[in-house]
Amino acid sequence: MGILTGVQSIVIKIANKLGLTLSRKDNSIDDYDDVYDISLTATIAQRVSTLTLMDTAVNIKGSSDRALYLNKLYKSVIVDKLDTACEVALGTGDVLIKPYTDGERIGIDIIKNSDFYISESIGDFIKSCIIRCESINKNNGFIYERYEAQRISEYTDENGVKTPVLIINTYAFKNGIEVPLTEVSEWKNIEPEIVITGVNKMLFGRIKCPTTNRMDVNGVNGVPITYGLGKVLKNSVNAYDAFNDEFYRKEAFIFADKTLFKKDKETGKSVVPRGKERLFMTAPAMYQDGNGPSSLITEYSPEIRDESFENYIEQNFKMLEMLAGLSSGILTKPITNYATATEIKTNLNMSFAYFTRFRRSIEKGLNDLIDAINTIMEVNGYEPYQDYQVSVDWSSAYLEDMTEQFTRLIQAEAIGCVSKAEVRAWLLDEDVETAENAVRDIESSKNSNTI
Repeated sequence: MGILTGVQSIVIKIANKLGLTLSRKDNSIDDYDDVYDISLTATIAQRVSTLTLMDTAVNIKGSSDRALYLNKLYKSVIVDKLDTACEVALGTGDVLIKPYTDGERIGIDIIKNSDFYISESIGDFIKSCIIRCESINKNNGFIYERYEAQRISEYTDENGVKTPVLIINTYAFKNGIEVPLTEVSEWKNIEPEIVITGVNKMLFGRIKCPTTNRMDVNGVNGVPITYGLGKVLKNSVNAYDAFNDEFYRKEAFIFADKTLFKKDKETGKSVVPRGKERLFMTAPAMYQDGNGPSSLITEYSPEIRDESFENYIEQNFKMLEMLAGLSSGILTKPITNYATATEIKTNLNMSFAYFTRFRRSIEKGLNDLIDAINTIMEVNGYEPYQDYQVSVDWSSAYLEDMTEQFTRLIQAEAIGCVSKAEVRAWLLDEDVETAENAVRDIESSKNSNTI
């Protein structure tokens, strides 16, 4: 791993203790975490995430109390976290959406790529993982960190019947040294080890960036959306910096004869009006310029190459979009001179294809997250398990205008592919359950009026 970070060092200690082997992770430096400079990775991640989730509706279907609770939890808690999680997944490679509970309520934590390490997997199915869950800075200068290792194993009874089990080990570290959980008051009630029988999945959902890891194509770890584009990122930022430098260096100012200014009695220097130091440049009397002896005041105002620099920036952005597998318009100016709607859609197809790949990962992560919440509810004695189904209605608004979408839905309803409730839900931005009740009321009203 090269030079180890504090997180990596602790993760290795835990892995050695449990006999786990960590999967290879590309720890190349990217710009997503740089909040003190321009982060084009963060900008692209935010825009692609927003467009991917635009007008998307998620519902947890079912008439049981469990389904109603999960649907309410999604609407009140998960939906806001999902926006952030998708952006972080694109910016860092992948992200965990991890539920937790205090015994009464359920909350959601977002764990970015650098805070978890996968140790065993089959494809993208994770069998063991070490997670940095929480960090607390105490007033005494100590930094306490809580880590969690989740492992899927098997229990075999006396009859040889195998049952899957999920083992969760929790550890506390003070400035990198392991300490008891009881040393931190906030963690004193956490069990060092929990074994949950009958569970064969991790207690989290994962969303993975669809960009290919060209250094490890079979690797389980994700890479950022701008992976391998360090040169183009640097050129794009340099172009922006050069654009601003052009304005700064060629900012207009005035050469003025020294005789026009008052003198400082102590230093004998010319006194420029306060606040105008950048505007005036004092010059010797009768100094020479290209036209011979100068006038008392000469303006310096060279032409700024703004158009050339804007093209310079735009070309770098265009290259960045193309190499990231996206259509123009994510960073570059939208192209509006297409002759037909078909040409517009063709231009947007690359981005929409990327959104589609990303949506598959989001949907899988959501299903795993809801399953994890369901397991937590079971362990903490919530109402007994009852059936539910996670339904995601992805929008095509990026490619279609509202009229096209409405026409498509009406045609689909006419041939029985979608219900009237689904059409109403889209049209009025309702959840499907509310729309079903409304459609039922409308039909009932029609029948009563007919009678």
